[in-house]
Amino acid sequence: MLDNLHVAGVAPADIDTVIISHFHPDHIDGIKTKDGDKVFPNAEILVPEPEWTFWMDDATMGRFTGKVHRYFLNARRIFRDIAEEVRRFKPGAEVAPGIISIPAYGHTPGHTAFAVHSAGRSLLVMSDTVRNPYLFVRHPDWQPIFDMDGPLAVKARRAMLDRAAADRMLVEAYHFPFPACGHIVRNGAGYKLEPVMWRPL
Repeated sequence: MLDNLHVAGVAPADIDTVIISHFHPDHIDGIKTKDGDKVFPNAEILVPEPEWTFWMDDATMGRFTGKVHRYFLNARRIFRDIAEEVRRFKPGAEVAPGIISIPAYGHTPGHTAFAVHSAGRSLLVMSDTVRNPYLFVRHPDWQPIFDMDGPLAVKARRAMLDRAAADRMLVEAYHFPFPACGHIVRNGAGYKLEPVMWRPL
C-alpha cells in the first residue's frame, strides 16, 4: 500500500483521515508499523463506536478463546496507546465530508460499511458484508464461519445487496478480486457482480 501511495505521489504524512470498518487484524494492523509507530502520523482515526465497545471491553474478552481472543489482544496492541486520539462514531452518521457510515452488523458486532459521494458520483464500500462475490453475492443467505452472528450478517448482506441493485451504485468490497468494483444485479434468488472495465490512467 505504501509503495502504491508513493507512486501516486502521496506521502503517509499527507493522509488526514483513516476510517475503520471493523477490528479484524487485516483491517486495523496497517495503522501501526511492526515497531508500533503510526503509519499515518497526521491522520485522525475514526472507528465505529459499537466495534470499540465490544473489542476493547475486558469482560467481553474474557468470554472468548482461540483466534477471537487473539483479535481482542491485537486490538489492544493497535489502539491502547492512541485511545485518546481515536474518534468513535455512531454508524449511520456522516463521518467525513461526503462519507456516510452504514450499520452492517453481523460480521462483527459493530461492522460498518460506507457510502462515498463526490462530484455527483457515489460508491458503496461494502467492507466485509460480502467478502467473496462468487459465493456470497450469488448466495446471500449462506453463513460463513467468519461472520460472528450469521443471521444478522445475512440480514445486513441482503439489505446492502438490495440497495446496490436498486440504486445501481458502483460497489467495492475489501476482499473482492481484481478489479474489485462493479455493479450488483439481481439474478434469480440471489445477485451477481458485474465488474467494471479496468481503465488504467
